[in-house]
Amino acid sequence: MTGSEACRWLLAPRDALAETEIAAELETHPLVVAVLRNRGLKDTGEIADFLAPSLDRLHDPSLLPDIEPAVARLSQAIRAREAVLIHGDYDADGLTGTALLSRVLAKFGCQVQFYIPHRVREQYGLSAAAIERASELGAGLLVAVDCGVSDHEAIAVARRCGMDVIVIDHHEPGATLPEGAWVVDPKRVDSRYPQRDLAAVGLAFKVASALCIHERVSEASLQRNFLDLAAVGTIADVVPLRGENRLMAAAGLELLAQTRSPGLRALLDICGVTGMVRASDIAFRVAPRLNAVGRVGDGTDGLEMLLTNDPQEARRLALHLDSMNRDRQREQELVYSDALRMVRDQVDLDSDRVIVLASSHWHVGVVGIVASKLLEQYNRPAIVLVQEGEQLRGSARSVGGFDITAALGECSSCLLRYGGHALAAGLTLQPEDLDEFRQRLNLLASEVLTDEDLVAEVRIDAEVRLAELDMDLITALQRLEPYGHSNPEPLLLTRDLEVLECRGVGQEGRHLKLFVRAAGRTVDCIGFGMGAELSWIKSGTRLDLCYTPEINDYQGNRSLQLRLEAVRSAA
Repeated sequence: MTGSEACRWLLAPRDALAETEIAAELETHPLVVAVLRNRGLKDTGEIADFLAPSLDRLHDPSLLPDIEPAVARLSQAIRAREAVLIHGDYDADGLTGTALLSRVLAKFGCQVQFYIPHRVREQYGLSAAAIERASELGAGLLVAVDCGVSDHEAIAVARRCGMDVIVIDHHEPGATLPEGAWVVDPKRVDSRYPQRDLAAVGLAFKVASALCIHERVSEASLQRNFLDLAAVGTIADVVPLRGENRLMAAAGLELLAQTRSPGLRALLDICGVTGMVRASDIAFRVAPRLNAVGRVGDGTDGLEMLLTNDPQEARRLALHLDSMNRDRQREQELVYSDALRMVRDQVDLDSDRVIVLASSHWHVGVVGIVASKLLEQYNRPAIVLVQEGEQLRGSARSVGGFDITAALGECSSCLLRYGGHALAAGLTLQPEDLDEFRQRLNLLASEVLTDEDLVAEVRIDAEVRLAELDMDLITALQRLEPYGHSNPEPLLLTRDLEVLECRGVGQEGRHLKLFVRAAGRTVDCIGFGMGAELSWIKSGTRLDLCYTPEINDYQGNRSLQLRLEAVRSAA
């Protein structure tokens, strides 16, 4: 959301003939076809499949690495009514994945226990305390969900304690896999699975699906009862909403309106989500509350909310998550404000391609969010670290084109621990290695990232005239939902609009309200967080607008509204 001087507008090319032909065949709007062609779907079959997501197109789970021995071991646990400990992560993806697998195994008759590490007291990954607890319970099987692929030492300890270990993880494996464990990870170099980027909850669903097939139980029941959880974790983890992720998210969102989970129902109610649930409801309301309890509280509370069958207990825990989210917001603002000051005082943005900040005063639970906000503000990779005792621990976020986990690997001699994805990672190092780490990482980034890479981009799907916008077009575009990573809301461009009225709205005029006109038609626009643009926009100014068209349903009156992403002078 910015003026023309701060970002580069990129308008995708169009092929009007191909769009018209495919739109006619599929009975949809040519602009819908244009958007999907811009996103890599070129032929009619691909576009038809995207517009009509079906669970029939889910991949065969037997293609996952180690799935057969893992399912055989789970089946053995079922037959023996064995105690099984499921070790999850404290984020929304880990909590939903752990809840899904816990509920499925419990239905099959296993004695299921779970363990969620505490973010502040423990580090990410398999916990020694969890292994001790599993041993005390007499558990012969430990299942790691959303962690484990890099936890060689912890898995070795579990194996020495006589436990079998199944790892269900979607993080990038290292050069070697943990010895003695079955590792179900589509990112393994030997994986034959068609989709690498499943969320952990999606991967847990695939393992449950393989178990149902093995036990000759209907997968339809699994889908009815657990795709709501899969949708929440998938959207919360910001994996690409393409392929199987899209299929599970779309089906799960439909189920959420009538979810059978007291925990999800209570959380939706607390968030004020009624009726049909959209991906944006999960991303901006539900997920922050699920993540918050693991950031500034105890993630176990979030898992217990997802597992309880008692509506009153579910509501009590949902209210607790809501309170934790308010705490998280306050802590986040304090850390972000301090981080901005440190960037101004300590970082040379002309030479540093990566922002690396550290403090002993910050809360470790919010550093990932703050790193994301710094990336958004400065359009470059950001690493935010907190000193805990004798170590620095924190999170990294990166831009496309700079694989942060691979870069951390190049600097591994400075690190005690690291792991993650191309765009997000966690790391731990000694304070005395910070300066060398910062220098080496920036040297690597300077060889990859150009000045142009550090300029924010607005990728526009199509240019349209104001007269082309109507309710039928908006209805047609809704077939592209659910929106998310790799399938963002469509962005349209309209040029040379006359501003009839402009003002700031909301607290301290933080948001921008415009009324614009072209060819005798007037439309209202809202730019959230864009109030600063009033410094140069006046009545009579002529603008180019980048926006998403939507229906504004205010007091029962439905009208067209443009939700602004960027504005610039038409000159």
